[in-house]
Parts: sequence; C-alpha cells; structure tokens
Amino acid sequence: MEAKSLPRQLIALTINLRAGLRLASHQQLTRDSFVYSIEQILWLFALIFCLEISVSYLAVDKPATFSSYGLNHLAAIYLFDLLILLAMSRLVHANASDTGKLLLAYLASMPLFIIVFQTLSMPTHLYYNHPQSGGLLLLLLLAWHLYILLRLMRIVLSLSLGKSIHLAITAFLLSLSSSLFLPYSQLWYSDEPPQSDNLYDKLYKLSIEDLFYDQYPIVDKALNSLASQRPGITDLYLVTVAGYGLENVFLNEVEYVRDLFDRRFHTSGRSMSLVNNIDTLSRYPLANRHNLSDSLSVIGEIMDTEEDVLFLFMTSHGSKDPKFSVSFGPVPLEDITPLQLRQALDKSGILWRVIIVSSCYSGGFIEPLRTPHTLIITAADADRQSFGCGVKSEFTDFGTAYFKHALQQQPDFIEAFEIAAQWIEEKERREQRKRSLPQRFVGDEIRDKLIQLGGVSNNDSLTYRPIDR
Repeated sequence: MEAKSLPRQLIALTINLRAGLRLASHQQLTRDSFVYSIEQILWLFALIFCLEISVSYLAVDKPATFSSYGLNHLAAIYLFDLLILLAMSRLVHANASDTGKLLLAYLASMPLFIIVFQTLSMPTHLYYNHPQSGGLLLLLLLAWHLYILLRLMRIVLSLSLGKSIHLAITAFLLSLSSSLFLPYSQLWYSDEPPQSDNLYDKLYKLSIEDLFYDQYPIVDKALNSLASQRPGITDLYLVTVAGYGLENVFLNEVEYVRDLFDRRFHTSGRSMSLVNNIDTLSRYPLANRHNLSDSLSVIGEIMDTEEDVLFLFMTSHGSKDPKFSVSFGPVPLEDITPLQLRQALDKSGILWRVIIVSSCYSGGFIEPLRTPHTLIITAADADRQSFGCGVKSEFTDFGTAYFKHALQQQPDFIEAFEIAAQWIEEKERREQRKRSLPQRFVGDEIRDKLIQLGGVSNNDSLTYRPIDR
C-alpha cells in the first residue's frame, strides 16, 4: 500500500466504523454510509482480530497463555459468517457492489458486539457469578446478533421486512450452527488464575511464625500414624503432595488419590498427604521441600526399603527450569527441583519408587529421577504445558485421565498410562490445544516388583517411552 493512500484508508475505516456502530445500535443510516473496498474489508478483519485478542486477554484471569489455535478458530468463524452472507446475497440476486457492502457492513458492526460480549464474559461479571442471569444475557446477545443481521438485509440489500426476517433468521441459525461443528479453541488460557479476595484475606491474616512452628507436631502426627511394614509382604506406601495453595484443584486430586489407593491398593494406614491449602492447615502438613524430605526419611525407616514400594504423587504448577511449584500466598516457600527430589529419595534409602509428577513441563523430572528400580510418569513433556488447573477446575486433565479414568479400567500402573495418554490426546485434539505429551520411564527392575505388589500385569518389559510429537 502506497504511503499517500494510508490516510485515505484510515479516513474510510473511521467512516465505516461509525456506520457499523450506528448499524449495531439502532441509529439511522443508509447503505451509502459505508465506503466499500477490498482494502477496507482487510482493514476491518485486522482490526477485529486485534480487538478479539486484546479484549479476550482482559477477560481471562492472569497469568494467561496465548494459543495460536484460537486464531484458527476465530478465522473459521468469521469466514463462515461471511460465506453465509455471500450466499444470502446470491439468493436475492444482489449485485457485486451491494454484496461487498453487505460483507463490509457486517464486519464494521462487530467491534461493538465484541466489546460488549467479552465484557459480559469477564469472570467478575454477572454472566459468571449468576448463571441464570448469565443465561438471560446470552439470549439477549444472540437476539442482538439476529437484529444486526436483520438490519443488514433491510438497509444494505433493501429487502422487504418479510424477506429480511426470513433471510436474517436463516443466516443466524447457520451462523449459530458453526459452534457445533467448528472445533472450539480459546485465544487465551489462564494457567494460574487468582483466587477470591476472601482467600487472600485469610492468607494475609496467618501468623507465618506460628504456622511453621506448628509443622513439627503435624508432621509427627502424620508419620506416627503410619503402619509398620509386614515382613514377607510387599507393602505399598503412598505420599501425595499438593504444591500450589491458591487453587483447590490440587487438594481435590491428592484427597481423591489417597482415598482411591486406600481402598483399591491397600495403602490404608500407609498413606499421608502434604498440602498447601488454607482449609487444611490443621489436617495436613505443608507441602514444602523440608516436610517432604523428612517424611520420606521417616517412611524409609518404617518400611522395608528392599521389599516395599513407595508411590509418590505430586501435583501443582510447573516451570521450564524445571521446577515443581510450591506456593502458598505470603508464606515463603521454595519450589522443588528434580535434583532436590532425587536427593531426598536417595537419602531415605527407599529403593522401589513409583513417581508421578503432574504439572507443566514435568517431563524434565524424568532424567534426574530415573533408576532401574523406578517407574516415572509425568503429565507433560519437558517443553510442554499440561492443562486443567485453575480456580474453577475440579481436577486437572492428567488427574482425570490417569486416576479417574485409566486406573478404573486398568489397575496396572504402567498400562494405565497408555489409557490416560490416549484420553488426553483425544481431548486436546478436540480442543485444538498443543499436545501436552505425557511421558513415562519404566526401570529395568521395577516391573517385576510391581507384579509382586499386584500393581502391574505380566507383560513384556517397557522402558522410557516418549510420545511422538
């Protein structure tokens, strides 16, 4: 585009946006109010994409991660709508000029619609806090979209009221149907959204000094309740860790897993949890590196380290470093590195280990933790995110896939991974997300030990199995 034509394009864009605002807000205008050109359609497309990206970012909890798949979804939606309008114009034998203005006028009316829709979609708004009122608002937004289409038919194509209503309803229903067959993907995903002000009020009223002094009796109580190992029997000891204290999803997972294992894998009396959560301070020890290391050391003294098996499940956020997130608002806690976890395990003397790390980038834990006597499963590859966390989530995707889905079908810890990985792959494909690629490593010796435990089937030996990208 020549530099001297840019001011003219911007002036024309301003004129079209004003006309689009009048179209969407029931103000008088004519089809001559729009300045049609191919360049203007491209300008409006660019503006709409920038607006969608910016406003949807404001509507999502922070920090947020951008998904390029959302652009594909957005482009498909708008192109489909334009194709519908093009088909409507052909049905009434509109000329090329009116058809072009129809497409341009529709795009020009969208900025106001986008701003209103995304504003009502913000988590703090009535749309989310009150579902019944939110449903009514959604119906009003749909009715507004239908009204815009009706005005397009009446003003731009100069059709009678009856024909305009018929075509507008047809276009509206076709547009609405796109949500059924076009795979949906958000532009932004919230990874660590904040909790309510009430939670922060509780956190900042904590006495951090008292909290840390209280850890000694709470940890002792949890460890003293553990049953001793039984000679000649391969016992399973379970430790679950919920590292991120500002989202209940991690507490939900460790409590579910502990209950599941106590019932199905006979860990009752041999299981304990470390949790960061404002509601469990008197029930569970804090999830931090020192409590985890001390607990593993004591468990190593209670169990027969040559005979029994430790199942360690850790769930939280993660980072590319890699690190396992240990966070609890104003309470100063340090994230756990793979090397620190390996040192704690080696110090405990526990030989047989099943370790599941459910977090983003958790594949980075595999190499530092691998031994011939270890099964390691991670929710994602070393350079991939996992999904499903957040204040509105009940369970992470990996937690759902492995513990709620796979282990219900297959009690074999190793083979259950196959079921879980397939479930996650299909879910991420439907949602058009970048694959998380869960990983596993199976040490040369661990399979036979898990067969004694009853936690695997007697299949051929498996080793480190990265999933194809």
